[in-house]
Amino acid sequence: GNEDTQYSGEVELPYGKTKATAEKIVLEANGKKLSNGGTLRTCIIRANTIYGEKAAFLQELYLLARARNGVLNYLEPEDTERNLTYVGNVAWMHVLAARHLQLQPDLLAGQIYYCYDDTPSKKSFLVRHQLLSSADPSVRLGSHIPYWKMWLMIQLHRLIRAILPPFWRPQPFLSVALLNTIVTSFSFQTDKASRHFGYKPLFTWQES
Repeated sequence: GNEDTQYSGEVELPYGKTKATAEKIVLEANGKKLSNGGTLRTCIIRANTIYGEKAAFLQELYLLARARNGVLNYLEPEDTERNLTYVGNVAWMHVLAARHLQLQPDLLAGQIYYCYDDTPSKKSFLVRHQLLSSADPSVRLGSHIPYWKMWLMIQLHRLIRAILPPFWRPQPFLSVALLNTIVTSFSFQTDKASRHFGYKPLFTWQES
């Protein structure tokens, strides 16, 4: 995909719904007159998957790997790919976009930009394994968990949650919608931010 790709279908997860609603509000606000006589200029920046020392998901993965004796299991099918972007490059793109919205409002206003850098586009679990093993060499790649096994675990958990209350209320585990998101490939190819406001990653893949 890229910034011009049109998506069909209904967003199932609350996180995705709130993001879609937020983007709609931001784009509708573009061009509105302000009380001081100025005009509001807005654009959208989409960060697909962010990683780095300040990104919570990496810390969670590290704790998960340590809790399971340093073995990182994975759900993605063999062909699933993702674009991951280092958190410092995501922040830098936001700074540049905010600056150029003031300098070139006619070009940037109302636009959508994907965050990207030179992090290789490949299977998510391989990128995560590389990041985790660089922090702790004892972390190793485990086995592929089949989709059907995870689906059955979700259904069993739903059954337990329905039967046990009010005696015990187990914490939410994983939904089928989230499972389907995890195992769905999505990658994008773009240089729009570079063309529109001169974005170049501050941090290389090696530094990240």
